[in-house]
Amino acid sequence: MHDTTPTQQPTETNRIYGGLVSARGLDLDQFESIQTQVHAWTTEAGTGVKFVETRGLPIVDIVLRFKAGTVQDTAHTGLAALTLYMLDEGSQQYTATQQAENLERLGAIVEKQIRLEHATLSLRSLSTQAVLGQALAVFTDLVARPAFPTSALDKIKPQLLQSSASRERHPVLRARSEAFRHLFSGHPYGSPLGNTEQGVTAVTTDDLRTFHQRAYSASNLEMVVVGDLSLAEAQTLSRQISEALPQGWLATDLPTVPAPTRATLHVEQPGASSAVLLALPLNVPANDPQFPALLLASDVLGKGLESRLMVELRQRRGLTYGVHTHVLPLRAGGLFTTEWEVAPAHVQGSQELVVALLRDFIEQGPTPAELRVARKQLEGQLLRSVAQNKRLAALLTEFTHHRQPEDHLNTYIERINRLTPADVRTAMQRHLDLSYTVQVSVGPSVEQQPLPAPHQ
Repeated sequence: MHDTTPTQQPTETNRIYGGLVSARGLDLDQFESIQTQVHAWTTEAGTGVKFVETRGLPIVDIVLRFKAGTVQDTAHTGLAALTLYMLDEGSQQYTATQQAENLERLGAIVEKQIRLEHATLSLRSLSTQAVLGQALAVFTDLVARPAFPTSALDKIKPQLLQSSASRERHPVLRARSEAFRHLFSGHPYGSPLGNTEQGVTAVTTDDLRTFHQRAYSASNLEMVVVGDLSLAEAQTLSRQISEALPQGWLATDLPTVPAPTRATLHVEQPGASSAVLLALPLNVPANDPQFPALLLASDVLGKGLESRLMVELRQRRGLTYGVHTHVLPLRAGGLFTTEWEVAPAHVQGSQELVVALLRDFIEQGPTPAELRVARKQLEGQLLRSVAQNKRLAALLTEFTHHRQPEDHLNTYIERINRLTPADVRTAMQRHLDLSYTVQVSVGPSVEQQPLPAPHQ
């Protein structure tokens, strides 16, 4: 017996994904819709909580995100970072060594991270009550009742300054810092490292205690819980953490960002290549209806080997190993950036080429084929995140921080699939203005050369 099903010819999108075509004519690009039940509540102490019950593995992930980022440094620059890094240096109940030994014995993992707008701590533990109860007790004590010993502060201060100095020597990170300093001059966002030597040196343990009592308040916290728990167990857990924290303080909204100005900046630094960054101000919150269209635009431009910029800069001209675009939404502003590394002699030429490609893309928009590939990339990223507890917890934390609606996770794929090339073009033309382009290069100054001719 012979299969008489007509053979489906590979489309452009199929070729990009390796030419996988169903022998039965099925659309292998179709994804199932997401149906994740997210429970939400607010504790009596004012903590907003999101919870997803997953029973596949005996694991619980807890994420605490405080509005305690570097933008809250009102006394000394570096205070927010030092406060976070001092939390696991001993509490009123345990020494730092005891904290570490208890967590290791339980197989629990605590991680922490400082950013402009928030400080985040997370706990991953087995869900069995004997283990989770003990791990949660150590974690809660660490976050809520730190001792802030002077000896530990004296140790961490030089470590923080060394880390910041290392970031400033990294060409790509230095380029990002310079873009922030220019676009957000005079605003809390304008200090991307979050510390200075003068500020870090001046911080005392009393400063840490004062900052902790405010910024690590229960009402200044967003909590996400994902894992092998019932709703009642998650509610009890969130209440225990919330009640243990300081009470009654909430970070105020940040001031409006300054009006953008165009600039071309260069930082002299030796090296075999130059890091180049192009930044555009993007004052669009992540919960804006047009934000998904801007994410799709970013994917078409600079995500993957078949993106427009990668094809032009790498495949056709051999200028770089990689070029990437990013959309960075912030509470009071944001950025649309393009980053690449290139031979120092081709900095100016590559900048002009990228600006020309951006201008054409903003004017013309993506093709239907490009948009289809970008949709599948975003859908795949979301589905991979939903399939793993830790990544789902991180995803829900981001959605909560950006004040996304309750149904955002389950309706996201449907909404991006409704977007057309015209929708993406309209969003770019409304929100991306090349007259405010900030271009930054970090590397050696050399005589500029014409770009190589493109390969056909």
